[in-house]
Amino acid sequence: MTRVKIYDNQQLSDLEKNINEFLKKEEVKQLIDIKFVAISKNDVDKYAALIVYEENMSPGKEDPQLYE
Repeated sequence: MTRVKIYDNQQLSDLEKNINEFLKKEEVKQLIDIKFVAISKNDVDKYAALIVYEENMSPGKEDPQLYE
């Protein structure tokens, strides 16, 4: 199943760390795409990333959307 994960941070290095840690997780079967945006307003920088990935559905794992 295709999923998305969003991260945002004021420090680019922290955002990079968050993304790399997420991609190491067992739930990520395959990376599909990453969208990145940088915003600067009133001398404050903010960075965000949207990760599109294929979820690793292991046997016995229930899809939470089945019950919504």
